Amino acid sequence: MIRTMLVPNDRDVLIHLPKSFVGKKVEVIVHTVNEPAAAPQSSDVSLTHFASQQVLSTDWSTPEEDKAWENL
Repeated sequence: MIRTMLVPNDRDVLIHLPKSFVGKKVEVIVHTVNEPAAAPQSSDVSLTHFASQQVLSTDWSTPEEDKAWENL
């Protein structure tokens, strides 16, 4: 993982990636530091569910979790 902070002088930012990243899916997240997050664009609460499902499944989809819930 590569993490860096910068103060852009323009609206364009050029990213140079390592050769090992070429051809792979790469996620780029841009947000301002020390400013509140913008309000959600949609009031549809199900969107939060879909956004969270993949992240939460990494904690839930484990043999330990399966064993903990097997008798319920």
